[in-house]
Amino acid sequence: MVADLATIEAALREEIRRDPTEVSAPMADLFAAGGKRVRPALVLLSARCGHYDLGRVTPAAMAVELTHAATLVHDDVIDRSPVRRGRPTVAASLGDEPAIVVGDFYFAKAYEHAARTDSTEVVGILARAVMEICAGEVRQQAIRYRYSTGVEEYMQRIEAKTATLLTACCDIGAVLGVLPDVQRSALHAYGRLLGLAFQIADDVLDYLGSEGEMGKPIGQDVTEGFATLPLMIAREDKRVSGRLQGVLEDGRKLSIQDAQAVVEIVRESNAPQRAIAQAEDCARQAREQLRAIDAGEARDALEALTGYVVTRKL
Repeated sequence: MVADLATIEAALREEIRRDPTEVSAPMADLFAAGGKRVRPALVLLSARCGHYDLGRVTPAAMAVELTHAATLVHDDVIDRSPVRRGRPTVAASLGDEPAIVVGDFYFAKAYEHAARTDSTEVVGILARAVMEICAGEVRQQAIRYRYSTGVEEYMQRIEAKTATLLTACCDIGAVLGVLPDVQRSALHAYGRLLGLAFQIADDVLDYLGSEGEMGKPIGQDVTEGFATLPLMIAREDKRVSGRLQGVLEDGRKLSIQDAQAVVEIVRESNAPQRAIAQAEDCARQAREQLRAIDAGEARDALEALTGYVVTRKL
């Protein structure tokens, strides 16, 4: 499994190297900054639960990671993010317009790789995931600077933002592994729940982590005008809700100082711990879905992932 992931990583970097310099240089820099590669790992592991053919799975694994990279490039344009993984974003380096085109190029490249699996179903799964991610981004922008949004809206947002693509990775692996419908459904549910746990934990790190660990400023979500689960829970904590109310006002962009004040207030509450408990519950539910999968190294690795996404750097 580790060797197969290394093969895919090398293939991705070689593919990018051969692209036109105008688009390859900024994408190569993004890949050089590292990354968890959770998405291609999910494709490989899901396929390993059935009939595993590395030659056929490789372009699919490359497709999902290219899709993820393209979404990051576009996200940084939308959010005006200066830093990603400790390095200047493509938008910060080249400007918004070139960054959008770089993202578009790699979305197209992702579909090209998906087509190399010779499965129209795989292409359809990836296309629908991207459509849902885009629709979710538009919905998210509509509630920017609305700090009073509730948990139900938040869960819908993170499902589109993160869980949709992780679900697609499991679906694609299951298709290529020719798994029976029961196991495909279980992996679909696993991917969704894993994605929810992953994003909730990430949002907690935005309050508890350090800039060095995260590769971006702490409190970036609230600075950009988005309330996430830790803030939503803190607003219900009587010990700190009054102080938060004095800073947060729907429709108003926070200054850097105000955002840092919000981060400190949330840290003083029990909200991060309660949010992590919700992430752990999603991870537990994800593990339960794996009962439908035959015992073996692939299932063990998928189970291990549920712990990793919640505990990383916490």
